[in-house]
Amino acid sequence: YSLRLQGNEVGSTYTWSSVGPAPDGDNGVNLTAPGGAITSVPNWCLQKSQLMNGTSMSSPHATGCVALLLSACKANGMTNVTPSRIQKAMENTAQFMDNLTVHQQGWGMIQCEKAWEYLVAHKDCETEDLHFEVHLDNRSGSPRGVYLRQPDECQVKHSFSVSVDPLYKKDDVAEETQQAKCNLEIKFRLESTEPSWVQVPDFFMLMHNGRSFKVDVDPTKLKAGVHTATVLAYDTERPERGVVFSVPITVAKPMKEANQISLGELEYEPTEVKRFMLSVPSGATWMDVTLQDQRPDASDGSPRLLILHTVQMLPHAPYNNSECKKYYNLTANETKVTSIAVHGGVTCELVCARYWNALGTTKVNLSVQFRGVRPTPSRIQLTGGGGGSCVRLLSEVQNEFINPSAKLSKWKTPIRPKADGGFIIAPLGDERDVIPSTNKHIYELVLTYEFTQEEDGSVRPRCPALQGFLYESAYESQLMIIFDGEKQFLGVADSWPDEIKVPKGTVTIRMQVRHDKPEMLEKLKDMIIWIERKLDKEVSLSVYTSKEKLMVGSDTFKRRTLRKGCNCSMFFAEPPASKLPTGYKAGDILFGKAHFESGDSALSGDGKRPGGYAIFYIVPPKAAKAKDAAVTPEAPDERTVEEKMAEAVRDLKVEYLGKLTKEEKEKGKFQEIYAALETEYSNHLPLLLQSLQHVDNEKKRKDQLDEVVEAADKIVAQVSEDELAHHFGKNHDKDDPKAVKDRKKMTDKKTTLCEAWARKARALLDQGKGDAFDASLKELKKWVNIDKDDKFAILVLEREKKAKRYGAMLKCLNLLVNKDLTKGGICPLSKSDILTKRAEVLETLGYSALFEYDKASRLLSCPKSYKLF
Repeated sequence: YSLRLQGNEVGSTYTWSSVGPAPDGDNGVNLTAPGGAITSVPNWCLQKSQLMNGTSMSSPHATGCVALLLSACKANGMTNVTPSRIQKAMENTAQFMDNLTVHQQGWGMIQCEKAWEYLVAHKDCETEDLHFEVHLDNRSGSPRGVYLRQPDECQVKHSFSVSVDPLYKKDDVAEETQQAKCNLEIKFRLESTEPSWVQVPDFFMLMHNGRSFKVDVDPTKLKAGVHTATVLAYDTERPERGVVFSVPITVAKPMKEANQISLGELEYEPTEVKRFMLSVPSGATWMDVTLQDQRPDASDGSPRLLILHTVQMLPHAPYNNSECKKYYNLTANETKVTSIAVHGGVTCELVCARYWNALGTTKVNLSVQFRGVRPTPSRIQLTGGGGGSCVRLLSEVQNEFINPSAKLSKWKTPIRPKADGGFIIAPLGDERDVIPSTNKHIYELVLTYEFTQEEDGSVRPRCPALQGFLYESAYESQLMIIFDGEKQFLGVADSWPDEIKVPKGTVTIRMQVRHDKPEMLEKLKDMIIWIERKLDKEVSLSVYTSKEKLMVGSDTFKRRTLRKGCNCSMFFAEPPASKLPTGYKAGDILFGKAHFESGDSALSGDGKRPGGYAIFYIVPPKAAKAKDAAVTPEAPDERTVEEKMAEAVRDLKVEYLGKLTKEEKEKGKFQEIYAALETEYSNHLPLLLQSLQHVDNEKKRKDQLDEVVEAADKIVAQVSEDELAHHFGKNHDKDDPKAVKDRKKMTDKKTTLCEAWARKARALLDQGKGDAFDASLKELKKWVNIDKDDKFAILVLEREKKAKRYGAMLKCLNLLVNKDLTKGGICPLSKSDILTKRAEVLETLGYSALFEYDKASRLLSCPKSYKLF
């Protein structure tokens, strides 16, 4: 570590190390292990080892100690050692470090040799294998300890009922075990580490079915700050065993409530952490924290690295929803002001610490000012056609400048699993997917979603039902894997998803959810997820002083002072339809942030609540397009009713012919129906085109190239090219209904003719008739520029290949590789097809290095199956 301070053997934790207590009152940390190490790293790091520190090093250290103890037990014939026996040995022999709190170190630093001595000394004690489950009675969630944190609960005395249940190995129904349960009677001596404010009975007898005892906690005389105590239980018959079970108690008593708090001049030694509990006034929505360097020698220009960390505990919310962490390099006399969002009426823990490897002492002045206005509702929702949304503001802390504003910056769209094969529930087959204690199989639910991405961009897949939870989740795990239309892996998403770059085209999301009960997975088979995108341009919302002004569209809200104890109302208007993103659908949601404070740059800090408040807009259906008066009216239909019906029946038959399933086509139904229709509508171009597309099917076309040419010739024979040339040789009258109708009819004929020439040309080339191919291509080029129409991309590639213009062919392939050519062309080309052709060109050109690279990358770009979970 190249440390400069020598001889300092007092242990410390890293500045970023998490500390207790846990939300349910447990200490949060059981043991401490060395967290600094030089460890081996993978070869792709281009070095053999790396200096690393933190939990990533202490956890394997602790695991190694447990492995050593288990190995020693096995070597000495101590079989069937339980986790409880190992845990008691490690906790009762750990070395407690006086300079660290119990929340930082738990029972202390692991002492592996002493833990082994403890195991040997108590190897014949049967109750060492018992796990003692400790929890508070009649408390939500059955907390494992006492944790008083909020202002009101720290001002009164409390009496808690603590239950202790001895637990034997699960499913152990042996007669010997049952007898041991009957005979279990342990006499405990209870001891409070802080008898001045925590009182407990002197003795406690425990039997197999468990018992409870009372613990009285009096926090009323404690000073503001964090206070800890522990109720320790000792076996009166074997006191040398040490602590058998314990009840952790924490009182985080907040300071007296005030709008402005000065924490004074603070002096820091290396690694020192100072913790303050602040009572946040009701109505405060943010606080300005001021940190000012106070070093006595102004000529000392070296920076001082400090960390500011705040957190509030909100029910059923992860810490990162209500915490803020900042790093500061303070120079001489420098002042930093940080605005931090808070929730009124909830105790805020504020920690200021010196970085772990800093030398010397540091002096800073720390102060806090609470500010804010409280909106009702705090979550603003606008519904399309709902006439806007009213929000009421209340100032409870001090006078505030207000100037409400709101911007919608993101857009999310709901999607359901695919209707065909969109979900699969199956047992996982690996041994690791079987719960050892119960021999239960873990099941998986795999959901498949698809959506179309209009342009290259980034998306964030959201699953509100499952995301945002880890250990509290009702399900074992959940994971999303995102793929493009070629099954190429794009990224993953879990409980807290990041943005994932996706290409234009079809995007597939496969989601796996695991649980040991299939019926739990069955509930999610139709689960909706949301695709979140950033808007290309943020949409600003107008804010008005009244509903009347909102409807009129005048007198928007102007900056004003909201005095303490006063309130006012405002109205947020819907965004205009012209500002909505293209491609939106009814039910989509646009969302962003609303701010109410002025945010004056002359004020210290941000002048407004960081992060603002969530605002949502539920998009309504699109407005029906009004008929353009300038559009030419349709030409009158001069056909008789009988003619209309006959042509409608014909078109329906042809349409149905094209929708025959693969199985029906393989059974010869297409030829059977087509033959019947051909006798009736022999000159109908759509019917002839259906026949051409059928025989030019990619899987069978090479065996029926003559049929392809014949079918194409039938279409060419039915189209008068002179008539087409005459029609398209002059502009049509767009105001003449008959001329418009004729132009559409001729355009359809031209499209059909082009497809016939294109398919014929390709078939002729595959037959080895190069001259005939050139002739057909020449005819096609009379009507369309094949170099600019991707529908005929295969013909361009074949033309360049035939002429041995491999450079031009390579250029064309590079342009096509990121396009979706699987639909609409005369020959569907997947990305894999294009990459294969490109590799062939590179090999022909002798670019061996590029050929090998292309060949290898094709396995990643176009895998045959989806990446496994």
